[in-house]
Amino acid sequence: MKYRYVNRESEKQSLSTVYIFIDILNALVIFTNIGVITINGLRFSNIIVCFLSSFLYYLTRKNLSETILFLLSYPVAWLFLLPLRNEEIEDFFNVSIPPEITMRIDDSVMNVLPVRTLLIIGKPSEKKLLTRTIFTYVTKGIDVERNMRYLRILLKDPHMDVALYASQALEDIENYFEANISKTKEENSIKSCVYIYNYLRTGIPAGVIKEEFRNLLIRKLEKTTHRVPMYYEIMYYLKKDLDILLQGYQVTKSVELLRRYLIEKLRQRQYVELKSFLTTENKKLICKWKN
Repeated sequence: MKYRYVNRESEKQSLSTVYIFIDILNALVIFTNIGVITINGLRFSNIIVCFLSSFLYYLTRKNLSETILFLLSYPVAWLFLLPLRNEEIEDFFNVSIPPEITMRIDDSVMNVLPVRTLLIIGKPSEKKLLTRTIFTYVTKGIDVERNMRYLRILLKDPHMDVALYASQALEDIENYFEANISKTKEENSIKSCVYIYNYLRTGIPAGVIKEEFRNLLIRKLEKTTHRVPMYYEIMYYLKKDLDILLQGYQVTKSVELLRRYLIEKLRQRQYVELKSFLTTENKKLICKWKN
């Protein structure tokens, strides 16, 4: 698959130009409608034009409460289209506008906030950076399923810039895995298997393509060493058999495989079987997962 790159800054500039054009068009619609009402009186068609003008306003602002105020302030709604600062509005109307009440979070704290928190309280600029963080996590195989869910939330973000960045991150993830799978297609190594494994976990491959990747992964696994923990993690993903994780722990002595085994037993509420494994050390493993 060929790599495609989007010039984000130029797209952002293009969107701003489109929004300015829509605002100018909206102002012309408002003044024309006012003129028609002055000459012919208020008619049903004028009300339709009011709603059309409000729709154009919503397209550029994406703010429902502002749009309602815009509609209620007709025919002086054209004032909403002026890109004035608070000081200029105060001078124009001779009224004082109270400062906005905002919750400021220290930058040092923002740098360590979890992804889920940034999805809720993050600014658009922070969400854009978050898409690159998610890209890094996914390509490194860190919580792939969860981070892909976060990325799909960002794809639906009301800020078009954020959605654009998220779309590019999704494409970059697809390109990354397809390029590396292609490079290692002749290898029968765990590294080659991990690329396919993590790509499947993203949920990007679907239908027939997904089955082809699964079959390719199974064929490659059959020719790789069974002495590494990742082999058993991938086999569990494919077979969904918990005994594979336990077998992996017995062969490799990997604590992570044992932890995964205990957690899955707990999730499936297999308490009787779980009880026989609950040593002091194993309890600590489960507590580590809960924290």
